[in-house]
Amino acid sequence: MAEPKNGRPIFFPKNLVIFGNLALFVWIILDTVAFLLFDITVGIVFLLVTLILIYGLLNILGCLRPCYNCIKCTHGMGRLAALYFGRRIFKDYKYNYKLPTAIFFSLYVGAFPAAFALYSAITDFTIIKAAVFVALLAFTIYSGLTWRTKKRSNP
Repeated sequence: MAEPKNGRPIFFPKNLVIFGNLALFVWIILDTVAFLLFDITVGIVFLLVTLILIYGLLNILGCLRPCYNCIKCTHGMGRLAALYFGRRIFKDYKYNYKLPTAIFFSLYVGAFPAAFALYSAITDFTIIKAAVFVALLAFTIYSGLTWRTKKRSNP
C-alpha cells in the first residue's frame, strides 16, 4: 500500500483501531500516574489537559478530511491509533496533523512524561516510580519506532 494521497481512502485495520486506542489510553494513564506520584494536583491537571488535547483537539484535527476517506476510522479514533502505534503508511501527517503537530503530541504524551518520571525517580527513588519510568520509556520508544521507514530488500 502506498502512502495515502489527499482524496484517497485510508483503510485502518480493525485491530489497530481497537488495540491502538486501548494502548494510547493506558499510555495516558501511565503518564498521569507519573505525575500523580510527584503531586496529586499536577497529576489531575495533566490528565484533564491531556484528555482535552488528545481526545478533543487531536481527534477533531483527525476528522478534517471527509468521512469517505477513512474506512474503519470511527470518527478520528483510527487516526489517533495510527499516529501513535500504526505503521508509517497509516500516518496521515501531511494532510491533517502536519508534521510539527505530530511531533508536539508525540513529545507531549511520550518524552515529556518519561523525562518527568525519571526526574521524579531520581529526586525521590521508589520502585514504583522507576517501573513507571521504564514503562513510559518503552511506550515512547515503540511509538517512535513506528515512524521509521522500512528499507525494501532487493532480491
